[in-house]
Amino acid sequence: MTYVPLAPPVAPPASQPTLDDTLRYLCTTVTPLPGHATLLDALRREGGPDFSPRLSRGGWFRPGRIINAKGDEISSDALHWLERAWAECGEDGAAFAEEYVDSTLALTLEQGVSHYFVAPCGPGPEDYLQLEIEELQEVISHPLAHRSEPAEAVEALLERPADSAPPRPLGLPRYRFRRLTDIRAFVSRIEQLPGKPAPVLRFLAEWAASSAGQQRNLCDHWVLALSEHLDRYRQPRASAVPVAAYVPPWSGTPAVRGLTLAQQLHDFDRSAGYGFAWYFHMVSAHRVPRSIAPEVFADLQDGMAYLPERDAALIDGWMREPYGI
Repeated sequence: MTYVPLAPPVAPPASQPTLDDTLRYLCTTVTPLPGHATLLDALRREGGPDFSPRLSRGGWFRPGRIINAKGDEISSDALHWLERAWAECGEDGAAFAEEYVDSTLALTLEQGVSHYFVAPCGPGPEDYLQLEIEELQEVISHPLAHRSEPAEAVEALLERPADSAPPRPLGLPRYRFRRLTDIRAFVSRIEQLPGKPAPVLRFLAEWAASSAGQQRNLCDHWVLALSEHLDRYRQPRASAVPVAAYVPPWSGTPAVRGLTLAQQLHDFDRSAGYGFAWYFHMVSAHRVPRSIAPEVFADLQDGMAYLPERDAALIDGWMREPYGI
């Protein structure tokens, strides 16, 4: 699993509850269930948007607590406790192991899944609200002393040894509100940044111009992984990376052209659920090989017309100036 840090503290709520406030409250009162119907129904009753689940990404964790064999809490902040204990042992893994070899202390982790929900609010690919909620469950991960080799760094103490017993849940899963984003406003911020335009702006423009954009909303099939930080000059930066909710397997044969290639592209699009899907999966994360584009371009130059003109124009543009995200 991957360690994911906590988001920065949220600002105090305004006197008039906002949608963020409502979501934060519901996340503290609703128990997670498959499909998230309870949460989404409660939000609708509060007058909130009609969100749909789009993507869930798990496999990450945050440090939890330090507890003893009886389950009593020794520290509510496992990482802080470990950093202090590591320093007291001279930042030496062997010394730490000797100090706690007879300890009954155990580390808990907050295992997490990030859920993405979307609510369209306009015709453009960026016209939607994106809701991100974490589903957390505390588990007893491993005893501090249960390690065959001394740790080389304090971060290694958070990792479960390979021969550890399976994690044992402590209580039920719970929701944690992460953020609600107006994607149109977020993309506008990216557009205003100095320097070369971000690749995601071209991705969104091409979606709108393509067969995919004529058929479906972007958020029917994709979410945006958002990032904000300060650069080395302490200037705010924002970025977004498209993430597909579903990635069909590419089973095409290399170095083919003509009707065989056209059928392979059609099969991929049909599995994805919309036209020209293969192109966007090629651009984002390269799920479809980049070598496909020159083969398609060559077919188009030879007069084959298995792509609509709007899509053929994007292939021509990609050949002149290829890009990826």
